[in-house]
Amino acid sequence: MGKNWDWSLKKGKEQRIKLEVDARMHGLPFNPNNIPLHSHCGTMQSHFNKGWRSVSAIDIELRVNGNRDYQHARQQLHKRFGGQHG
Repeated sequence: MGKNWDWSLKKGKEQRIKLEVDARMHGLPFNPNNIPLHSHCGTMQSHFNKGWRSVSAIDIELRVNGNRDYQHARQQLHKRFGGQHG
């Protein structure tokens, strides 16, 4: 596989995770079947789509729970020490 194809595959996965986690964190709907346009080149778009579809539910859950744990830790620091930390 060419470097650009690998890049498109990676970008598809990264963008799906970013958008779906952001939607979950803000209580917004997310439809994974609405794949955004990445490239007018059919081959590049195809590899982007493969990356997009390669994201599993566990990929999303790990990031959502990680973000929530981080936010919870920040809140606890703020309660304990006041001010901004991190």
